[in-house]
Amino acid sequence: MSARGAVLAEEVDAPKVIDGRYRVEGEIARGSMGAVFAVVDLTTGRRVALKRQLGTRKSLLRMFEREYHTLVGLKHPRIIEVYDYGIDAEGPYYTMELLDGSDLRERAPMDYREACRYLRDVASSLGLLHARRLLHRDLSPRNVRVTADGRCKLI
Repeated sequence: MSARGAVLAEEVDAPKVIDGRYRVEGEIARGSMGAVFAVVDLTTGRRVALKRQLGTRKSLLRMFEREYHTLVGLKHPRIIEVYDYGIDAEGPYYTMELLDGSDLRERAPMDYREACRYLRDVASSLGLLHARRLLHRDLSPRNVRVTADGRCKLI
């Protein structure tokens, strides 16, 4: 973990400033649908995470926008909070809280007490999703972050 509180995987191939507002500090993760960057919001000075859509297929763009709107409606202390949605010349993106700590992959193996504590947090967040008839679709150790306070957040 870096002193700034986020694990930066590698240098980014993205512009230094996204949409004239977000200065890129580094890439955190990359998946099939998008890449996540640690950025500084130049209007507020706050460090946030920015998820950028990869690909230009209309169905992927609709899914990305739907993902954002779904997350905005989920207010739960164990689910990552999202902030802004935008579209620039590179395509759509949204910002969310930048989490410290590590994912569950990095914490293994762990004793059963710790695992049960984390499971309680994940089950609580999944309870909200299922109550709203939503399905996560990518529940895995890399999408559960253990923050500095010892609690889990679902990404």
